[in-house]
Amino acid sequence: MNPGVLAGIGSAAIWAVASTLMASSSTRVDAVSVSAVRGAWGALALLIVLPFVIMSGGFDAMTVAVAVAVIGSALVGHSLGDTLYVFSLNALGLTRAFTISLGLFVFLTYALGIVFLGDAITLAEVIGSLLVLVGVYLVALRGRRRGAPETAPAGSGNLKQGLALVGITALIWAIATVWLGDAVEGQNAVAVTALRLPASALVVGFVAGAMPRSSVRRWQISRWDHGALFLAGVAGTGLGSLLWIYAVQEAGVGRAAVASAISPLFAVPLGAIFLGERLTLWLVVGVAVAVAGIILIS
Repeated sequence: MNPGVLAGIGSAAIWAVASTLMASSSTRVDAVSVSAVRGAWGALALLIVLPFVIMSGGFDAMTVAVAVAVIGSALVGHSLGDTLYVFSLNALGLTRAFTISLGLFVFLTYALGIVFLGDAITLAEVIGSLLVLVGVYLVALRGRRRGAPETAPAGSGNLKQGLALVGITALIWAIATVWLGDAVEGQNAVAVTALRLPASALVVGFVAGAMPRSSVRRWQISRWDHGALFLAGVAGTGLGSLLWIYAVQEAGVGRAAVASAISPLFAVPLGAIFLGERLTLWLVVGVAVAVAGIILIS
């Protein structure tokens, strides 16, 4: 299997865990503060390794134009896209927000990659992509016991607003991914990540600090939420982003996007383990279909 696809799958698993942690905190902490605290922890972890990256020459091949693209894609994808995604978690609930945003993200990333990057696509990759998306649908939407609880309050926001949020989020993620994919070829993945995340964290942190009623500004974040967002930041934003950049470099934006779309395959079992949701036949079938798709695109 292509190592980039494997990295994308690893990023998907980590993103599923991070999304579950963010969803659990988003009922008590506002979306901008969730994004800011998570980003701050992730950036801090990367700043620790930054001196080693500099000494090893990780930035030697990075031009000013590449640095601008790396930071710009971070501001678009992380600062704006991820914050809107946290808003959508409250509007739609974790399962629906997760599935719709990732499904649209895959489609839009493939389309933009073909149009702007000239990505080639084979029949096997088309079939594999469709199988992955069918598997995601079966697991996320059919793979739950009827009446099972959601990991976030699905009815806590306006449905139309939530759908608009996930649609905009998916488009923003796709634009940021294509922009990043065009810039990071031949770059050190750790150096790229170490540049992206602190830049994004600074912007979101400034916005959260400037908002009079934000949880950050009012110091209203519990130790439990700090712990959850610490894990979401260090693992999801730090390690997950590093794996994602490597996936984009090695597999291309389209195949990396499809690999990331299997995140619900990890999110639903997490719900079964931590929320007592019963596994169903649809979930097992969905996993098998998605795995077949991954083999085809790899």
